[in-house]
Amino acid sequence: MHWIDRLLRPLRARLLTALLAALPAFAAYGQSGSTPLIWEVRSATNTSYLFGTIHVGARKLYPLSRAVEDAFASAQVLALEADPTDALAVGTAAAGAAYTPPDTLANHISPALMEDLTRSLPALGLPIEYARVMRPSLLAMTIEMMEVSRHGYDPALGLDIYLARRAKQTGKRIVELESIREQLALLNSFSDDLQEGMLRSALDSVTDGTLGNQLRDLVAAWRAGDSQKLLAQVDKDTDHLPAALAREYEQALYVTRNYAMVEKLVPMLEATTPVFVAVGTGHLLGPHGLVELLAAKGYRIRQL
Repeated sequence: MHWIDRLLRPLRARLLTALLAALPAFAAYGQSGSTPLIWEVRSATNTSYLFGTIHVGARKLYPLSRAVEDAFASAQVLALEADPTDALAVGTAAAGAAYTPPDTLANHISPALMEDLTRSLPALGLPIEYARVMRPSLLAMTIEMMEVSRHGYDPALGLDIYLARRAKQTGKRIVELESIREQLALLNSFSDDLQEGMLRSALDSVTDGTLGNQLRDLVAAWRAGDSQKLLAQVDKDTDHLPAALAREYEQALYVTRNYAMVEKLVPMLEATTPVFVAVGTGHLLGPHGLVELLAAKGYRIRQL
């Protein structure tokens, strides 16, 4: 077996285990749950819904509000950014996170950042051998996800997985607005400067405790359905980046993708089959968010 595959196999196995883990019946735990953001979208022929998710979870996030559950129950199609329960796609994406030897991470970032990673990553629980074969943007996400897990959040309890599994259990069709492969290609397409900036920001935010504070505020705002605080948290994604890189990040990660999602959503909204659209909350908010873009096309939208 290829040596890179040997290095990535434990990470891939843990990811697949998390993604395919069975979800408990959250309503039975008596938690206060969440009242997250959801909008009704009406066309001349259809009533569908826009729901803002976060990609990690915890038991305290459930149950979801009655408005969310009723909307989900009424829809026949679930539209996601990508289906996180597709084991084959997840495994392929994990393999694509590696450089082809003799290329390594050190060839793509500054010596100073490589030195900081070599010193800091073992203490964070990530062997440097893994880091050396990963692309900067993927390594940045890995570092952040490990920190998120340390704060008690689990990808297996994320909203995307919860909804995908519910859809499969109840016979709803799942439609991908993107795919895991496309999302990986997007990250790999970022400029070298942006990828290094993302990696530096991830490392610094974990080592100085900033990420933990931002995570706490993000989850609180999401549970309360506070759009202003959620938008402020999205804006913090680029706090540590120079202005030019922040614009590149926002354009690539949100604006361009949002317009592409709208083009895929319009035929669904004009059909007669109700659709429950669940995407990251950041894609719904702001002047280039799905809510504003669909409203500009004439759809009748109201927050539930």
